[in-house]
Amino acid sequence: MTRQAFLALGVLALAACGQQTTSETTETAPAESSAPTAAMNDATFAQAVANSDAFEIQSSELAAQRAARQEVKDFAAMMIRDHSQTTQELAALAPQINLTPPAPQLDGLKQDRINALRSASGEAFDDAYLDAQVAAHEEAVRTFEDYIASAQAGPLRDWANTTLPKLRTHLQQVEALENAT
Repeated sequence: MTRQAFLALGVLALAACGQQTTSETTETAPAESSAPTAAMNDATFAQAVANSDAFEIQSSELAAQRAARQEVKDFAAMMIRDHSQTTQELAALAPQINLTPPAPQLDGLKQDRINALRSASGEAFDDAYLDAQVAAHEEAVRTFEDYIASAQAGPLRDWANTTLPKLRTHLQQVEALENAT
């Protein structure tokens, strides 16, 4: 399926969802985005970061081998380097805050994305990888922002505040790559 066909299909699906949501929201509770988010504890945040880093690294290792465009390979190399660094920093910080360094685990969706990347090649690989990176970085930025907003002052929150700007930069970079296609 071409990128344009895929985007057109996505627009149609969103339009259909929008029509259904419009008729339902008049009779239901406010949208989920207006609900307050639950506070995230240090252990939950650390695990989320470890899982996110694992996905970024694994998918980027595939991209370093399989990407068609050099700029995608270059981005993947940066992801491997930067997310390996945050993994190491988190592992070093964990004992200081009485946490066992988390063992990364990929949820079903992320494992499915890795599997899909393994079966893709060429421009289709690049498109799938960039889509996955945009989604992963949007999720990571939200996770860091939610944690920072609710966490008490301390070394992990300080580290999250220091790390968040780099994640935002990654998101901007991958969005620019995605839009360049």
